Amino acid sequence: MSGLYSFTLAVWSEVQNGFAHWWRPAASVSLAVLAVYWACFRIYRVYFSPLSNIPGPKLAALTYLYEGYYEVWLGGKYFLKVAELHKQYGPIVRITPEEVHFADPEFLDALYPAGRRKTEKPSWFALLTGTPYSIVSTTHHELHRQRRNALSSFFSAASIHRFEHIMRQHLAKLLSRLDESARTNSIVKIHEVFKAAASDIITMYAFDNSFDFLDMPDYGQSYFESTNNFFLLTHVCVILPWLYPLIQNSPGWLLRSLFPGLSEVRDRQTWWLDQVHSIRKSPDLQRVKHTIFGGILTSKLPDEEKSDARLASEAQLVVFAGEGTTAWGLNAALYELLAHPDELRKLKAELSGVDVGEDGIPALSQVEGLLYLGAVIQEALRVHPGVLTRQMRVSPDVPVTYVDSAKGKTYVVPPGAVTSMSPHITHRDPDAFEDPYEFRPQRWIDNPKLARYFHGFARGSRNCVGMTLARREMALILATLILKYDLYTGQKGPTMELYDTKRARDVDAHSDYIIPVPAEGSQGVRILFRA
Repeated sequence: MSGLYSFTLAVWSEVQNGFAHWWRPAASVSLAVLAVYWACFRIYRVYFSPLSNIPGPKLAALTYLYEGYYEVWLGGKYFLKVAELHKQYGPIVRITPEEVHFADPEFLDALYPAGRRKTEKPSWFALLTGTPYSIVSTTHHELHRQRRNALSSFFSAASIHRFEHIMRQHLAKLLSRLDESARTNSIVKIHEVFKAAASDIITMYAFDNSFDFLDMPDYGQSYFESTNNFFLLTHVCVILPWLYPLIQNSPGWLLRSLFPGLSEVRDRQTWWLDQVHSIRKSPDLQRVKHTIFGGILTSKLPDEEKSDARLASEAQLVVFAGEGTTAWGLNAALYELLAHPDELRKLKAELSGVDVGEDGIPALSQVEGLLYLGAVIQEALRVHPGVLTRQMRVSPDVPVTYVDSAKGKTYVVPPGAVTSMSPHITHRDPDAFEDPYEFRPQRWIDNPKLARYFHGFARGSRNCVGMTLARREMALILATLILKYDLYTGQKGPTMELYDTKRARDVDAHSDYIIPVPAEGSQGVRILFRA
């Protein structure tokens, strides 16, 4: 028995010696192979990729960490860096290993076609938005068209007019709250007020119910702070793709422990799903017929497109977009009007012929076509876009060809590559907009063709489905406020004036987290209302 034991030990010793003899060389060879592969892959990316002839920094072509440094480490600053890169390299720049960015307003229609070719999104785009099954994150062209068709009728001009009475009810609440502030000479953070109003309106449109943020003393500020915390994770979730599913799928108690700043976003998500379930089971056919999600549930979409997971993504997208873009546009427009009294006087003169009801609110039909009011809104969204993130597209079948006329050179971006443009850059191109930093609504009236350079609501077949609602909602709210309040110059009566507000600090974008974020420490646009 002892001999067998000794033999076993001897065999095991030989095995160990043999393993030690070959595993070290094997590990070394494996590491060497990986290192060579890594080096070759990076060399290919920079020098031999189909995008290698596109101008841009070599480091951006080599690794996504270049973008990650500006987005994650510096905090949403890549949009500013991309603008600098265009000044250095020209109108076409390779800004990541797989993405080409353009800064040529004349190229908008070619990059964002309305129907001439298929237009898709990068497969990872959902990591950026946090809404994996919404129309904005839909990768494939045909599926996007199906999902969009189920929504589009609810954002037609006719549908919005049927919804006008709801907008008026919420606008009356808004006026009542501002009257309270005026009686006490209170300072109002107007963006918070606009977010509450826009959120209540879009959730009523979507679900026939709302959180009633306009009735809350703080306008639901804690909910919106939680939403902002969600947006602040935008770039981190792209770098760490497991983080968003963890946040979305964690039980409530765990989310409150790990991410306490997101707990109220979860509350909103739960509420949205509860409303969808309520609509799904509702015997009230009128409620089902006239709500956005009732429309989706009764649409011709297949059943898998009506699942809770899918509708939760769509709900988040519809609400966040409906409250965010509208509120930011109103915030920017009111700031610019108060900062430019001559523009405010022009708008008041145009509105002088508008009749208002007993509630102090004009009819939507009276304001939606006003020329100068529309120009004010357009110019506010040009100078201060409500969505900063690059508008990314993929042409799956045909290449995208760009001619740099200054260099006399043609560039061909192959199918499958990511292409993009940014409103923040296009809208400030001096070749398209004279003195682009200046707020000049009249430019849109003097030259209506400037509209071809505007993409505050995206462009082409994937433009913003809710832009008609957003524009009319902004027109109605802005007109009502300008009709009621004058710019304060020492007189009595309902007035408003800016309070310790600076454009560079409180309105201009300093960071891109999909939404624009002002300078650190900013309290936003503040207005003193007087009765």
